[in-house]
Amino acid sequence: MPTDYRLSFVQDVETALAGMFAPAQISVIANTVIKAMDGYEITKRCTDLAPLDGTNEKLIKRYRACLMVDGKAEKTIYQYTRTIRKLSECIQKPFPEMGAYDVRFYLAMEQERGVSARTRENTRANLSAFFQWMTDDDIIQKNPIAKLKTIKFPEEVKLPFSEVEIDALRTACRSLKDRAIVEMLLSTGVRVSELASMEVQDVSMTDLSVHVVHGKGSKERMTYTTAVSAKHLMEYLQDRRETGTNLFYNKDHKQLAPGGIRHILNQIAKRAGVENVHPHRFRRTFATGLAKRGMEVQEIQKLLGHSDINTTMQYICVDDTRVRASYHRFIA
Repeated sequence: MPTDYRLSFVQDVETALAGMFAPAQISVIANTVIKAMDGYEITKRCTDLAPLDGTNEKLIKRYRACLMVDGKAEKTIYQYTRTIRKLSECIQKPFPEMGAYDVRFYLAMEQERGVSARTRENTRANLSAFFQWMTDDDIIQKNPIAKLKTIKFPEEVKLPFSEVEIDALRTACRSLKDRAIVEMLLSTGVRVSELASMEVQDVSMTDLSVHVVHGKGSKERMTYTTAVSAKHLMEYLQDRRETGTNLFYNKDHKQLAPGGIRHILNQIAKRAGVENVHPHRFRRTFATGLAKRGMEVQEIQKLLGHSDINTTMQYICVDDTRVRASYHRFIA
């Protein structure tokens, strides 16, 4: 039976369109091409000796295009491709010829370099996803590292901010913008990328609702802010010189990027004397605070924008004192 190259052709089209069109548009184009080719056969104009897609770099580009079509966030795509490229640089052989030993050797080299067990486990998972993709695309017969054991690492207890730390952060704010950013992160639970891309119209001062668009497939959701947060945000908006639609601007009067928000938080943290101040800790504080007040975890999940409730559970910190009090309340 002759090889059916139609799917490979469609994948090549998707690769060529990546970066030129949105993932949803590429998906529509690909489906249209698939329907149009239903009554046709395609032959490949090359010899059987030529390797599929040529070099490792071409395979990486092809994989990257598939991740884009699947709607993966740019940061996620970067992490995947960076991991794969580092493997290629270390092993120095075509991906289809690599086996479990090669990956284990690479992970052992990473361990020797002092890379943490958590990071090495992420690397193993990323590489397994890549080899599984090659398996699904018939580039290789089977995933050589599918049975490679997960790398265990000690679970790190990630605590939310205490009330004392929150007061210290608020006191350390030197500008209206500083305070508005801190209050928005505390009250909405949004990601730093979501806050950076937010526009003035996304925040309703009437019902205190906040419209959020997330980069992962451009998902949308609603969250809410507090009257205190809205007050500080309004004071910043009335005081700033910029008249554009973006919610926050930097010193150069351009849209404040996620890195700019992290820099502001780092400066506030230094003045406040609070350690481990990063955007995700604000999300953890937000989720834990709502859980302590009795909000259902499914509702917290919706506010945070998680597709998996298990991810939400990782954001909620429950201390032993609360567990003991709840036990005696419900057992009586």
